[in-house]
Amino acid sequence: MTTSMCWAKDILPTKDEDYGRTLPFFGDRVRDMGITLPKPIGISLFTHQQEDLMNLGDFKVDGEPVDDLLPSGGSSTTNTTSIVAVRGDVWVLPFWGFNAMVGKAVTSSNISIGVNDFANGNLARLEVNGMATTSTVTAVGTTLAYGHKNFFGTIDAQYVSTSVSGVGVSLDALVITPLVGLNIGDSGWRIVIGGQYQDYQRQLKGKLGDIKFSATQSSSRWSTMVGLQKAFAENWEASLMAQSGKTREGVTFMLGKRF
Repeated sequence: MTTSMCWAKDILPTKDEDYGRTLPFFGDRVRDMGITLPKPIGISLFTHQQEDLMNLGDFKVDGEPVDDLLPSGGSSTTNTTSIVAVRGDVWVLPFWGFNAMVGKAVTSSNISIGVNDFANGNLARLEVNGMATTSTVTAVGTTLAYGHKNFFGTIDAQYVSTSVSGVGVSLDALVITPLVGLNIGDSGWRIVIGGQYQDYQRQLKGKLGDIKFSATQSSSRWSTMVGLQKAFAENWEASLMAQSGKTREGVTFMLGKRF
Protein backbone atom coordinates (compact mmCIF):
# COMPACT_ATOMS: atom_id res chain seq x y z
CA MET A 1 0.00 0.00 0.00
CA THR A 2 2.89 2.35 0.59
CA THR A 3 6.23 3.12 -0.93
CA SER A 4 9.39 4.65 0.45
CA MET A 5 10.62 7.90 -1.03
CA CYS A 6 14.12 8.10 0.47
CA TRP A 7 17.52 6.87 -0.60
CA ALA A 8 21.15 7.94 -0.71
CA LYS A 9 22.93 9.26 -3.78
CA ASP A 10 26.65 9.57 -4.53
CA ILE A 11 27.80 13.13 -5.27
CA LEU A 12 31.02 15.11 -5.18
CA PRO A 13 32.16 15.69 -1.58
CA THR A 14 30.57 18.88 -0.25
CA LYS A 15 29.73 20.18 3.20
CA ASP A 16 26.34 18.75 4.15
CA GLU A 17 24.11 21.04 6.24
CA ASP A 18 23.03 18.00 8.29
CA TYR A 19 26.51 17.34 9.65
CA GLY A 20 26.31 16.79 13.40
CA ARG A 21 22.66 15.70 13.54
CA THR A 22 21.91 12.78 15.84
CA LEU A 23 19.80 10.97 13.25
CA PRO A 24 20.53 8.91 11.40
CA PHE A 25 23.12 7.29 13.62
CA PHE A 26 26.51 7.05 11.84
CA GLY A 27 25.23 9.57 9.30
CA ASP A 28 28.39 11.68 9.41
CA ARG A 29 30.53 8.66 8.54
CA VAL A 30 28.49 8.18 5.36
CA ARG A 31 28.61 11.90 4.54
CA ASP A 32 32.41 11.78 4.89
CA MET A 33 32.35 9.31 1.98
CA GLY A 34 30.74 11.96 -0.24
CA ILE A 35 27.21 10.57 -0.01
CA THR A 36 24.20 12.75 0.69
CA LEU A 37 21.39 11.43 2.86
CA PRO A 38 17.73 12.44 3.01
CA LYS A 39 16.46 14.48 5.93
CA PRO A 40 15.89 11.92 8.70
CA ILE A 41 12.27 12.75 9.57
CA GLY A 42 9.35 12.87 7.15
CA ILE A 43 5.60 13.34 7.29
CA SER A 44 3.27 12.90 4.34
CA LEU A 45 -0.33 12.73 3.21
CA PHE A 46 -1.05 9.30 1.74
CA THR A 47 -3.98 8.45 -0.53
CA HIS A 48 -4.64 5.05 -2.06
CA GLN A 49 -7.35 3.67 -4.35
CA GLN A 50 -7.57 -0.09 -4.84
CA GLU A 51 -9.95 -2.64 -6.36
CA ASP A 52 -9.68 -6.28 -5.29
CA LEU A 53 -11.43 -9.45 -6.42
CA MET A 54 -11.56 -12.01 -3.59
CA ASN A 55 -12.97 -15.52 -3.64
CA LEU A 56 -14.83 -16.63 -0.52
CA GLY A 57 -15.25 -20.10 0.96
CA ASP A 58 -15.38 -22.24 4.11
CA PHE A 59 -18.34 -20.34 5.53
CA LYS A 60 -19.20 -20.87 9.19
CA VAL A 61 -22.10 -19.55 11.26
CA ASP A 62 -21.66 -19.63 15.03
CA GLY A 63 -18.66 -21.88 14.44
CA GLU A 64 -20.54 -24.50 12.43
CA PRO A 65 -19.72 -25.20 8.75
CA VAL A 66 -22.49 -24.41 6.25
CA ASP A 67 -20.81 -25.85 3.14
CA ASP A 68 -24.00 -27.67 2.21
CA LEU A 69 -25.75 -24.31 1.83
CA LEU A 70 -22.80 -22.08 0.83
CA PRO A 71 -20.28 -24.22 -1.07
CA SER A 72 -16.64 -23.14 -1.26
CA GLY A 73 -15.63 -21.50 -4.54
CA GLY A 74 -19.14 -20.33 -5.31
CA SER A 75 -18.89 -16.86 -3.77
CA SER A 76 -16.77 -13.78 -4.34
CA THR A 77 -16.57 -10.09 -3.50
CA THR A 78 -15.21 -7.12 -5.45
CA ASN A 79 -14.00 -4.42 -3.09
CA THR A 80 -13.24 -0.84 -4.12
CA THR A 81 -11.35 0.92 -1.33
CA SER A 82 -10.29 4.55 -0.88
CA ILE A 83 -7.76 5.32 1.88
CA VAL A 84 -6.68 8.72 3.20
CA ALA A 85 -3.96 8.61 5.85
CA VAL A 86 -1.06 10.43 7.46
CA ARG A 87 2.30 8.68 7.32
CA GLY A 88 5.42 9.47 9.32
CA ASP A 89 8.90 7.99 8.98
CA VAL A 90 12.32 8.30 10.57
CA TRP A 91 15.74 7.08 9.45
CA VAL A 92 17.63 5.62 12.42
CA LEU A 93 20.57 4.39 10.33
CA PRO A 94 21.71 5.77 6.96
CA PHE A 95 19.89 3.05 5.00
CA TRP A 96 17.36 1.76 7.53
CA GLY A 97 14.21 3.49 8.72
CA PHE A 98 10.85 2.95 10.39
CA ASN A 99 7.42 4.27 9.51
CA ALA A 100 3.86 4.39 10.84
CA MET A 101 0.52 5.32 9.33
CA VAL A 102 -3.02 6.02 10.54
CA GLY A 103 -6.07 6.87 8.47
CA LYS A 104 -9.57 6.08 7.29
CA ALA A 105 -10.78 3.78 4.52
CA VAL A 106 -14.12 3.71 2.73
CA THR A 107 -14.95 0.46 0.92
CA SER A 108 -17.75 -0.31 -1.50
CA SER A 109 -18.35 -4.04 -1.99
CA ASN A 110 -20.22 -5.98 -4.65
CA ILE A 111 -20.86 -9.42 -3.17
CA SER A 112 -21.94 -12.53 -5.06
CA ILE A 113 -23.04 -15.40 -2.78
CA GLY A 114 -23.49 -18.84 -4.31
CA VAL A 115 -26.35 -20.68 -2.57
CA ASN A 116 -27.27 -24.32 -3.21
CA ASP A 117 -30.75 -24.67 -4.70
CA PHE A 118 -31.70 -28.06 -3.29
CA ALA A 119 -34.85 -28.25 -5.43
CA ASN A 120 -33.01 -28.55 -8.75
CA GLY A 121 -29.39 -29.02 -7.73
CA ASN A 122 -28.18 -25.74 -9.24
CA LEU A 123 -26.24 -22.89 -7.64
CA ALA A 124 -28.39 -19.83 -7.12
CA ARG A 125 -26.84 -16.35 -6.86
CA LEU A 126 -27.53 -13.79 -4.18
CA GLU A 127 -26.15 -10.41 -5.27
CA VAL A 128 -25.50 -7.60 -2.79
CA ASN A 129 -24.09 -4.54 -4.60
CA GLY A 130 -22.82 -1.25 -3.25
CA MET A 131 -22.48 -2.28 0.39
CA ALA A 132 -20.40 0.51 1.98
CA THR A 133 -18.21 0.27 5.08
CA THR A 134 -15.87 2.65 6.89
CA SER A 135 -12.65 1.40 8.46
CA THR A 136 -9.82 2.63 10.64
CA VAL A 137 -6.43 1.73 9.15
CA THR A 138 -3.18 1.60 11.12
CA ALA A 139 0.22 0.38 9.97
CA VAL A 140 3.81 0.08 11.18
CA GLY A 141 6.75 -0.83 9.01
CA THR A 142 10.42 -0.68 8.17
CA THR A 143 12.39 0.34 5.08
CA LEU A 144 15.79 -0.58 3.66
CA ALA A 145 17.25 1.69 0.96
CA TYR A 146 20.44 2.10 -1.01
CA GLY A 147 21.60 4.36 -3.83
CA HIS A 148 24.63 4.60 -6.09
CA LYS A 149 25.04 7.44 -8.56
CA ASN A 150 21.67 7.71 -10.36
CA PHE A 151 20.37 4.28 -9.38
CA PHE A 152 18.58 3.32 -6.16
CA GLY A 153 16.55 0.56 -4.60
CA THR A 154 14.18 0.29 -1.64
CA ILE A 155 12.24 -2.46 0.08
CA ASP A 156 9.43 -1.55 2.44
CA ALA A 157 7.60 -4.01 4.73
CA GLN A 158 4.45 -3.06 6.63
CA TYR A 159 2.00 -4.73 8.97
CA VAL A 160 -1.43 -3.23 8.30
CA SER A 161 -4.46 -3.60 10.57
CA THR A 162 -7.99 -2.63 9.51
CA SER A 163 -11.01 -2.45 11.79
CA VAL A 164 -14.37 -2.20 9.99
CA SER A 165 -16.92 -0.04 11.81
CA GLY A 166 -20.36 -1.42 12.59
CA VAL A 167 -19.90 -5.10 11.67
CA GLY A 168 -17.12 -6.19 14.04
CA VAL A 169 -14.80 -7.28 11.23
CA SER A 170 -11.02 -6.89 11.44
CA LEU A 171 -8.51 -7.58 8.68
CA ASP A 172 -4.73 -7.78 8.94
CA ALA A 173 -2.21 -7.78 6.11
CA LEU A 174 1.51 -7.98 5.43
CA VAL A 175 2.52 -5.61 2.63
CA ILE A 176 6.02 -5.82 1.08
CA THR A 177 7.05 -3.37 -1.65
CA PRO A 178 10.42 -3.82 -3.43
CA LEU A 179 11.31 -1.05 -5.89
CA VAL A 180 14.24 -0.04 -8.09
CA GLY A 181 14.59 3.33 -9.75
CA LEU A 182 16.57 5.87 -11.71
CA ASN A 183 17.22 9.54 -10.96
CA ILE A 184 16.75 11.61 -14.12
CA GLY A 185 19.80 13.85 -13.94
CA ASP A 186 19.44 16.79 -11.55
CA SER A 187 15.78 17.40 -12.41
CA GLY A 188 14.46 15.87 -9.20
CA TRP A 189 12.39 13.37 -11.20
CA ARG A 190 12.76 9.63 -10.54
CA ILE A 191 11.34 6.64 -12.39
CA VAL A 192 10.51 3.61 -10.25
CA ILE A 193 9.37 0.07 -11.03
CA GLY A 194 8.85 -2.98 -8.88
CA GLY A 195 6.12 -5.00 -7.25
CA GLN A 196 3.91 -5.26 -4.20
CA TYR A 197 3.06 -8.33 -2.14
CA GLN A 198 -0.17 -8.16 -0.13
CA ASP A 199 -0.78 -11.14 2.15
CA TYR A 200 -4.16 -10.63 3.74
CA GLN A 201 -5.38 -12.47 6.77
CA ARG A 202 -6.98 -15.52 5.21
CA GLN A 203 -9.80 -15.72 7.77
CA LEU A 204 -12.55 -13.11 7.68
CA LYS A 205 -14.50 -12.90 10.94
CA GLY A 206 -17.39 -10.74 12.08
CA LYS A 207 -20.66 -10.47 13.95
CA LEU A 208 -24.15 -9.45 12.88
CA GLY A 209 -26.35 -9.04 15.92
CA ASP A 210 -25.93 -12.23 17.97
CA ILE A 211 -24.74 -14.27 14.97
CA LYS A 212 -21.01 -14.90 14.54
CA PHE A 213 -19.79 -15.67 11.04
CA SER A 214 -16.50 -16.42 9.32
CA ALA A 215 -15.17 -17.26 5.87
CA THR A 216 -11.81 -17.77 4.21
CA GLN A 217 -10.76 -15.50 1.36
CA SER A 218 -8.20 -15.84 -1.40
CA SER A 219 -6.75 -13.54 -4.05
CA SER A 220 -3.56 -13.02 -6.03
CA ARG A 221 -0.87 -11.66 -3.71
CA TRP A 222 1.52 -9.97 -6.17
CA SER A 223 0.99 -6.95 -8.39
CA THR A 224 3.36 -4.92 -10.58
CA MET A 225 4.08 -1.29 -9.66
CA VAL A 226 5.38 1.58 -11.78
CA GLY A 227 5.47 5.30 -11.14
CA LEU A 228 7.17 8.67 -10.84
CA GLN A 229 8.62 10.53 -7.88
CA LYS A 230 9.60 14.18 -7.69
CA ALA A 231 11.73 16.11 -5.20
CA PHE A 232 10.94 19.83 -4.83
CA ALA A 233 12.58 22.76 -3.10
CA GLU A 234 12.38 23.08 0.67
CA ASN A 235 12.52 19.27 1.00
CA TRP A 236 9.03 18.64 -0.38
CA GLU A 237 8.48 15.41 -2.32
CA ALA A 238 5.65 13.71 -4.20
CA SER A 239 5.02 10.23 -5.56
CA LEU A 240 2.46 8.76 -7.96
CA MET A 241 2.38 4.97 -8.32
CA ALA A 242 0.12 2.62 -10.30
CA GLN A 243 -0.23 -1.10 -9.64
CA SER A 244 -1.78 -3.92 -11.60
CA GLY A 245 -2.16 -7.61 -10.84
CA LYS A 246 -4.30 -10.65 -11.59
CA THR A 247 -6.96 -9.68 -9.03
CA ARG A 248 -5.89 -6.15 -8.06
CA GLU A 249 -5.70 -2.66 -9.56
CA GLY A 250 -4.63 0.43 -7.67
CA VAL A 251 -3.08 3.88 -7.61
CA THR A 252 -1.19 5.65 -4.79
CA PHE A 253 -0.33 9.32 -4.30
CA MET A 254 1.86 10.79 -1.57
CA LEU A 255 2.84 14.39 -0.82
CA GLY A 256 5.27 14.96 1.99
CA LYS A 257 7.97 17.10 3.57
CA ARG A 258 11.22 16.08 5.25
CA PHE A 259 12.84 17.73 8.25
